Amino acid sequence: MNANLGKTEFTPSEIDDLRGRLKALKAAQEASWTNVAGWVGVPSGTISAWTEGTYNGGKYYDNQTVPAAVYRFFLASEEKAALQAVMPADPDFQMTTSADRMLKVMAVAQLGDMGLISTPPGCGKSAAIKQYQATRPLVFVATMKPSTRGVNTMLLSILAAMNDRVTKGTPQALSERVIERVRQVNGALLVVDEAQHLSPQALDELRAIHDCTEVGVLLSGDENLLVALRKYPQLFSRLGVRHTQNKPLLEDVSAVAAGWGIAKGAELAFLQEIGRKSGGLRAVAKTIKLAKRAAQADGTPVSVGDLRDAYGQRYGEAA
Repeated sequence: MNANLGKTEFTPSEIDDLRGRLKALKAAQEASWTNVAGWVGVPSGTISAWTEGTYNGGKYYDNQTVPAAVYRFFLASEEKAALQAVMPADPDFQMTTSADRMLKVMAVAQLGDMGLISTPPGCGKSAAIKQYQATRPLVFVATMKPSTRGVNTMLLSILAAMNDRVTKGTPQALSERVIERVRQVNGALLVVDEAQHLSPQALDELRAIHDCTEVGVLLSGDENLLVALRKYPQLFSRLGVRHTQNKPLLEDVSAVAAGWGIAKGAELAFLQEIGRKSGGLRAVAKTIKLAKRAAQADGTPVSVGDLRDAYGQRYGEAA
């Protein structure tokens, strides 16, 4: 089955209108032709010549492919703007019971200890880390991924989090650079998020940096992080403060729901039910956001039906 591309043919006046709109947008955004090409999906040389009227020796009306691409770009932009206009805004950070405990772990670690936060996804780790960094000085957050598993790549990520944009170096040189940086900022906290991706050697390098400088270090990750760290007594014994849990607490779900204006009744009971499933608080927040959008369109308060529909739409199942 072929795709329906919608409008594909344009009159000279429509082409001139699209050229004018694109030229105005480029000026308003102070964008380069490379930027514009990325938006529209047309090579920069082509889109610049077409917009300026020099394409094909000035016979730009003969081409329907470029205006079709520009038309689809503006159509998609308008659809995105319309969706964003009706999408409910996320509430501010909610101090859940678990978040309060995580913040205390980070505060203790910043005094010069090593700390651990290990929970399944959806328990609020990322939100708590973001809140702590926003409200405390000298908190540097480096988020790991499979490609930063090794010592070098981990150290480069930590240096980048400290606004040091070094791009290469031996493991020893990079480690010494981290040590030098943390000694320059007394009382810092290095938050290494998604630390379950790190190799044993990278984790041990963090331990060595902590031992050398007494800088605060927080290892944050999923439930596999705790399992991995138990295999390395030399590192595990350094963890002076820890927060672990296997699922969101019911009071955590209630706090998140209250932030969205849902504090009681069948709606809260439904959210507590899905909050204990995979996805946790993240699933709760995303479900409420989608349900609120549907309810706003109908001009009604959020109902259990709205929440069930939203959950099914997001996760492909009924709760």
